[in-house]
Amino acid sequence: MDSNSIHRTVLPNGLTVLVQEDRSAPVVAIVTYVKAGYFDETDEENGLSHALEHMYFKGTGKRGVGDIAKETKASGGYLNAQTIYDTTAYYTVLPSSGFPKGLEIQADAYTNSVIDAGELAKEMEVIIQEAKRKSDNPSAVATETLFELLHDAHRMRRWRIGREPGLRGFTRDLMNGFYRNFYRPGNTILSISGDVDHADALGHAKELYGDLKSGDPVRHPGPSEPKHDDFRYRELAGDIAQSQLVIGWRTPGTLDPDTAVLDLAASVLATGRASRLYRAVREKKLASSITAYNYTPTEQGVFVVHAETEPENTAEAE
Repeated sequence: MDSNSIHRTVLPNGLTVLVQEDRSAPVVAIVTYVKAGYFDETDEENGLSHALEHMYFKGTGKRGVGDIAKETKASGGYLNAQTIYDTTAYYTVLPSSGFPKGLEIQADAYTNSVIDAGELAKEMEVIIQEAKRKSDNPSAVATETLFELLHDAHRMRRWRIGREPGLRGFTRDLMNGFYRNFYRPGNTILSISGDVDHADALGHAKELYGDLKSGDPVRHPGPSEPKHDDFRYRELAGDIAQSQLVIGWRTPGTLDPDTAVLDLAASVLATGRASRLYRAVREKKLASSITAYNYTPTEQGVFVVHAETEPENTAEAE
């Protein structure tokens, strides 16, 4: 991708608008990045940013429950979203002919989500079931257990989408407060990529978002991680077909000079058939899969090696 093809504009209210013209196909993607995620939740709010993601498209003052999805689908598009430690992202992909309508729908959801108390109560049951399914996923349990082991104080140690007792305590007021605090123009990036004219797309963005009030969100940073370099180990047993072997280290954050080196190290270790761990573990049939990655959300990261093995091969694979 040619970085010169990306046009960056910061509106007076602080909203960052990125527009990339790509005429290779008659489609356009609209992505709204809000700089708020699991790291921004207090312990009382653990899982709230993910729950808000579920409620975001549930209705506005002029669109009822289900209307946002229906209107987007009628324009030939689809919606989705994701939440992680430092961001929540909402996106739609649709034919470029539907871009003005699609952007208007996205702006309405960003600005006017109702977060109806009755709908929230129903959606929380869906989210609680999702949390329960995740606790039955061996890979997810192994990875999140590793993050818990690596951290004594930092919020990265918490189960990402929350646990049932805390989730049941969420109220409309609590979620609306989080939404109104963090979903501000200066804390948001609107990214538009596809078969659009830069000036036209920017004009639509200014019209729909330009009058929103600026303002900085109030953040309550969690505790930093104290220094410790001890070896930690945990073994979990269960009725699963393959063992999950996960090894990890704490690493610096996104902008540290060593981060790029660690990213490269992960590729050398486990990307492709010529990588070190593929040859040492996969080719010897000690594991059915092997991956490595350096994950760096904002201020700190984790370097992870993850293998799926037959139980009798776990020790040798390790």
